Amino acid sequence: MSVDIPKLTIALGAVGIPQSDAVEARVHLGATKEVSSWELLLQNWNSKYSPSGAYPLNVGQDGYICIGRGANVPQIITTRTESVKYESSSTENYVRVSGRCWGEKLFRRVVTKTYANQKGEAIVKDLLDYFSGISHNRGGTELVEDTDTTFTLLEYENTPVWDILRAVAAASDKAGVIGYDFRVAPDGKFEFFARNSKTSPVSLSEKIEVSEYCKDIHRVRNKVTIYGVADKSVPLDKDAWTESLTPSDGSWSATSGTVSLDTNVKMNGSASIKLYAQNLYYGGALFTLNSGKEVNTNLYPLLNVVIARDSTFDGNVTLDLFDTASRRALHEYQIGPNNKWFQHQVKVGSVNADNWQVESGFDWTQIKQIRVTCWFAGVGTGNFWVDNLFFGGRRYSSTQEDSVSQSAYGLRELVDTDEELYSDNECMLRAKAVLANLKDPAEYLTIRSTVIDYGATPLLPGDKINVVLPNENVNAYFRILSVEYFVDAKTQTLEITLELGRETPLLADYLYALRSKTDHLSRHKVARMI
Repeated sequence: MSVDIPKLTIALGAVGIPQSDAVEARVHLGATKEVSSWELLLQNWNSKYSPSGAYPLNVGQDGYICIGRGANVPQIITTRTESVKYESSSTENYVRVSGRCWGEKLFRRVVTKTYANQKGEAIVKDLLDYFSGISHNRGGTELVEDTDTTFTLLEYENTPVWDILRAVAAASDKAGVIGYDFRVAPDGKFEFFARNSKTSPVSLSEKIEVSEYCKDIHRVRNKVTIYGVADKSVPLDKDAWTESLTPSDGSWSATSGTVSLDTNVKMNGSASIKLYAQNLYYGGALFTLNSGKEVNTNLYPLLNVVIARDSTFDGNVTLDLFDTASRRALHEYQIGPNNKWFQHQVKVGSVNADNWQVESGFDWTQIKQIRVTCWFAGVGTGNFWVDNLFFGGRRYSSTQEDSVSQSAYGLRELVDTDEELYSDNECMLRAKAVLANLKDPAEYLTIRSTVIDYGATPLLPGDKINVVLPNENVNAYFRILSVEYFVDAKTQTLEITLELGRETPLLADYLYALRSKTDHLSRHKVARMI
């Protein structure tokens, strides 16, 4: 297959470089994970590109490089010169010039800012407009595309713009698929778009000279555990134990005084537990869990209780925990008067035993009873109320596995914590989505060719392109991870190298819940730095 010889148009600052001076030209285009870069090896006749020459080249200059064939010589990159190196001998003079695209502006600034309830595209535009100065509009068309994601809260302190963009791109979703790509296009404009949403118009049919195809299991994970926020409690409804004298998990009784349900005085819900003590030294309310409902406080390391009291009590409160063998752990503290609600949280479990006076042999994994005691200074009469009694502090979680993948590739585990997940069900949905994305190998292709003619539409990273390799039984779309253009003046060739990848899309976890929850289409996230 015959093709036209490559043509170059190069400008570095105000200096136009004739193609006859270009010994080699290499442009590497990257997206999302890297910015584009370039390098030129030029003949330095009569030292014209040297500092004292007629056309000196300097670091910091902007420019562009166009590469093509025949009448089509499209711009491939907008350049920023970052290095100029002179190479001389007694008979030859060369200059090697290199740098990156305008994406290098994304590394210049750091950001200290909070984004609250902002859509992904709004954050990206703010970063571009106020911290990088890269345009995201081409001829009136907005190049930062909308997302389906609202970020609840992002807080950054001295964080590079590049890192924030990568985090937003990795967490944003569109039409059910998580992940955005971004790139600085050949004309220096910033593009932000849903992954696999752009297709290259270039055909590779019969133009692939060398290919390397592989499947890679490095990314495979077939047992996925996802943890959510540490807000899981017993009971799940944190107010359930104080809404009835006989809730489903147990029952209330008095150890000193009279216990009753009060629907008039409460902090949350419809009622609280009331203890009335008459001519006593103290009042005591006891909650006893039913058999099989004992609490393992090593899993739920926080005890929460809210109490209000009459001023006749002296403010001293004792919390007692009893295990199934009636062994005791005791904790004392004080609350204020005047029937105001006072919340108290104390850590529990064996690792937090120092917060308690613990009887020898006490079993933190088998809590059977909780007693709340309020004291009088001497003998007294009065009421106190208990509300919002629960054990908490456990992370929501879910583990999902794929036995077929485990049989084929061995057990390969992934554990992740996502503070935006507020139920076991949400963790399960996320774990299923991640497992579906990671349980199978990724496919990678490296393609080299000196006969590809892309006309006026160069191959760009982030685009997807159809590849047919009969010998490897491959006929599918692959995403362009990077593309490199190399012009060799000696052989008068333009070699193009494509790094391609194909992975299972990371489906947004709401797709697993559409039958029961349709409001997932408006997702709210707290992003994590990569």
